[in-house]
Amino acid sequence: MKKITLDHVERLSRGKKSGANIGSRSVGHHLRPHERTQFQRALRKGFLEISEQDRANLWHIWEKASSAQQRNFLVLIKDTEKNKGTIYLNNHVFSCDSLANAKQQVRRLAEQTETPI
Repeated sequence: MKKITLDHVERLSRGKKSGANIGSRSVGHHLRPHERTQFQRALRKGFLEISEQDRANLWHIWEKASSAQQRNFLVLIKDTEKNKGTIYLNNHVFSCDSLANAKQQVRRLAEQTETPI
């Protein structure tokens, strides 16, 4: 199996063949323009910040990108109605807290985990 690169993930996010046999036709990976913006922001920050209403495609692509970069899979799910943030670290709930505290905590985690796994 080929080593996954960000180029493979980028092609997959555009609905094209990745070239590394990653992805599945039964799992959505294609990103819409606003999701692509969120994905690019996540690449810069080191974590994905989404709301509960976002499609799972963004989660799937971020999972592949984290693997390609050999870094921890870090996601902040925002629930603005309840003022709550849930942090996922490597597909497990890491913490649930107020949105402001969760944002601070996920930033610290991203800074700590900039080095590969």
